[in-house]
Amino acid sequence: MSEKLFKDDNIERLGSFVDNHLSKNTDLNEVPPISIVEFSINGACNRRCLFCPRVNEKDYPNIYNGLDLEVYERLLKDLKKINFNGRFSFSGFCEPLLTKNLYQYIELAKSYLKNINIGIVSNGDPLLGKNAKNKLTKLYDAGLDDIKISLYDGPEQKPYFEKLRKDLNLNDLQYIIRERYLPPEKSYGITISNRAGSVNLKNDVFELKPLENFIKQPCHYPFFKVLIDYDGDVLMCSNDWKKEKIHGNIHKESLIDIWKSDSFINIRKKLICHNREDKPCNVCDVDGTLNGKASFERWKNYLSK
Repeated sequence: MSEKLFKDDNIERLGSFVDNHLSKNTDLNEVPPISIVEFSINGACNRRCLFCPRVNEKDYPNIYNGLDLEVYERLLKDLKKINFNGRFSFSGFCEPLLTKNLYQYIELAKSYLKNINIGIVSNGDPLLGKNAKNKLTKLYDAGLDDIKISLYDGPEQKPYFEKLRKDLNLNDLQYIIRERYLPPEKSYGITISNRAGSVNLKNDVFELKPLENFIKQPCHYPFFKVLIDYDGDVLMCSNDWKKEKIHGNIHKESLIDIWKSDSFINIRKKLICHNREDKPCNVCDVDGTLNGKASFERWKNYLSK
């Protein structure tokens, strides 16, 4: 798409976090750090939004398996060796709150990595009902730093979630409500994209489909973050819903080794040269330059040595 119709405020918040994290890792001779580890902690979502790849139930069935806790703990031990102090984000291709023991993943992470920041992105549906306060309290007691609740049905949802925030005495940074029910001319309240060619959607305002020719510009995502799927696969980008570029699996390898692997570095070298010819970048319309520029430049300098 030639024009983005809406820009999420979270992009700026995320960019500030990444830049700040990078500034704390000052050794220019070391491999530039991972700032964000995103987890698609299960393989399911209770919704089928028209602007999400999951609208296609055949290609994206609900799989309720969760990331193996033993493997997850091994990951934490590896990250502890490098004093990881970035962010864990439970989001990805799923509704994270469908993982009933999510608090255990958070609690375990904070027990190994004292200085990390942990967030959740949710549609809020699992918080409907009388146990909502208890669920959230358990997550925050485990070490959760913030939750972003995306509302998809309409403004009538807001009072319930605003009251829940007030009842738990949470501030606007700990508990963020996002309006995802806006009309197409405001791109539904999301920073709209074709999710690396995984979305086909046409309305009177815009059309989403796989690109026929790749965009000749860099993308910063693989320079500051990774996504770990529920089965342990490590993807270079959270937009790769088709999972076409898997760089390794934490069941078999260290995330640190995957981060600095030849396959990951080769992708970065191409993106530095504005080359998005490899899958899934070749069909992706995401503007990957909205944040992470400092990480991009750090990698660019590191690889030029």
